[in-house]
Amino acid sequence: MQPPLGLALCKPNMVCKIKKSLCGLKQDSRQWYSKLSDTLRGLRFQHSKNNHSLFHKLQGTSIVLVAVCVDDVVIIGNSPAEIATLKVFLDDKFKTKDLSELNYFLGMEICKVSSGLILTQRKFAMDLLKEFQCDTLLATTCPLGPLSKTHSTDDSLADATTYRKLVGKLNYPTNTRSDIAFAVQCLSQFLQAPTKSHMTATLHALR
Repeated sequence: MQPPLGLALCKPNMVCKIKKSLCGLKQDSRQWYSKLSDTLRGLRFQHSKNNHSLFHKLQGTSIVLVAVCVDDVVIIGNSPAEIATLKVFLDDKFKTKDLSELNYFLGMEICKVSSGLILTQRKFAMDLLKEFQCDTLLATTCPLGPLSKTHSTDDSLADATTYRKLVGKLNYPTNTRSDIAFAVQCLSQFLQAPTKSHMTATLHALR
């Protein structure tokens, strides 16, 4: 560790005592990503142009993809030797924990079948249904729009936290259910002052 700029150590072999865990600092995610990015680029990995959390390395017919989400790393590719080498290197550099084959990631279940992989979010969706007690199909004819002077005070939600929480969680199923992506995007526009109609429509999207 290098001493911070401006700190003059008056005696040799002095160290800095950290009063707070590095994992509790706001900068830890950024510093971790920066270090990991530099390491992967040193191994000739390149950023995806569409998603900077995705790295790829092409070498002849071999391809290795690395997806990063905070401190979780998913490695896939068509070269077992390249993947094994990368795992050994990352473990030596960062002391990682290998969880073997991927089964669950970002609310998605990965099921292996003879023809490839199936991505499903059934468990995530069922947990949401239980959490918000949504077990009936609601009407779709809910007028949506911002809360205005024409609305009565009864139209506004007493507690918008539940609405915001549900809409936030509904963003995850759109990874495999693109048919609700537009609805969730529309519902996300009313996070500041949602009404009961918005909540009704959100529960319908969930169901």
